[in-house]
Amino acid sequence: MVRRRALTCITLGGLLLATWFRPAAGDPLNAVGRIELGAVAGAINGLALDYANQRLFVLEGGAGRLAVIDLSDGKVSQTIEGLAAPTGLARAPADNRLYVGTGDGRIAVYSGVPLAPQPGISLGPDLGPLHYDAGSERIYLGYDAKKIAILDTTHNKHWRDIRLDGRPGPLVLEDGGSRAFVGVAGERRIIVADRDGNQQTGSWTTGDNADAVSLALDEDAGRLVAAFQQPAGLAWFDLTDGMLKGRVEACAEPGQLLADVSRGAIYLTCADGRIDAFHRDASGNYSKIGSIATVAGATTALLVPISGRIYLAVPSANGRAAEIRIFAPAG
Repeated sequence: MVRRRALTCITLGGLLLATWFRPAAGDPLNAVGRIELGAVAGAINGLALDYANQRLFVLEGGAGRLAVIDLSDGKVSQTIEGLAAPTGLARAPADNRLYVGTGDGRIAVYSGVPLAPQPGISLGPDLGPLHYDAGSERIYLGYDAKKIAILDTTHNKHWRDIRLDGRPGPLVLEDGGSRAFVGVAGERRIIVADRDGNQQTGSWTTGDNADAVSLALDEDAGRLVAAFQQPAGLAWFDLTDGMLKGRVEACAEPGQLLADVSRGAIYLTCADGRIDAFHRDASGNYSKIGSIATVAGATTALLVPISGRIYLAVPSANGRAAEIRIFAPAG
């Protein structure tokens, strides 16, 4: 099956009402707005966007709550309470459903405007972040020690598993093909799996790097990019053969990698309170072009491919309310 990247044009009306900032000269990103969330206990560990209905979903994992932001006015329009230690979320736009992984081994399912509960899906322990594949209308997530679960969003059910020979860590799905790349927790390798055949097909060594903390794909350059804590940095691998092609230093507490493929940019959220920015050159290598200050502990983010805008979840701390900060590419 050949998958093609879906391009959707959106207008984020909430930015018109957000607080605007004066960009600093030379910054790789400009802070363009913020949306207040109020007091939120604990971490924020998931973001998803509803293009058609202009909603941003914010998974407040520490509070066991899902907040829905209406982007037309930049305000919280709905909250869903009582989620058991939520682990991640993904939206299936074709079926207008939102899937939320929970700590009790279930997937909670919601649909509509406003969100209403639908029959959930029982899986098993240790649910990882959820990843939606638009080409097949399926969701993939690690669970149960050495498996990737496949959810059929068309029929709203657990369809099949991919069995692995290692414990799944970060996961990323290929748009222009059928592969999934999975970092192996506690091991110096990345598993390669075939989503059409539902099986592991190999693994790549990460060399002198420890296990990957986060993964991103830059398919235009033929690169898989990984963030590492030991030693701190980014490394990139050739998509044809898995060979390590280069490395650059980055922050010591990496969060999420975000690939803005059309602009040749890679961003890394950092727990020490910044976003590191990298640029890809004509040879498919990356160099750091700068950083922008954020807030310590703010690592959960979402990149909108068309605009290049980044939504960063900033948790409550030291009397400061939680918020979503919005950044746009400089220039």
